[in-house]
Amino acid sequence: MNSYKPVFTVFKLCQNCLLLLSEEVAILREFGEDYEWFVKSRSKLLSKYANKWVVIHKKKILDFDNQLTPLLKRLRNKGFKPEQLLIEFLSRESLEAILN
Repeated sequence: MNSYKPVFTVFKLCQNCLLLLSEEVAILREFGEDYEWFVKSRSKLLSKYANKWVVIHKKKILDFDNQLTPLLKRLRNKGFKPEQLLIEFLSRESLEAILN
């Protein structure tokens, strides 16, 4: 009976978990950097993308649309995972006005 197989399997699983975690950390880091860029660039972006959905990826506008559904479909068709991208609606109205 080989007692090394289960240990190897657990080691392999741990390696896979660490790889997945490092990928998730990288995605979160990029998301945070994109959000910071979006906040700093919001007023400039408003002049071109007012009242539109924008997708930010690597501190650039990847795509935009008036409607969210066709935008998400295009992203998926291009091979992107929308849940891993920063997608924001650029409204001219302040957040307080929208919430009231």
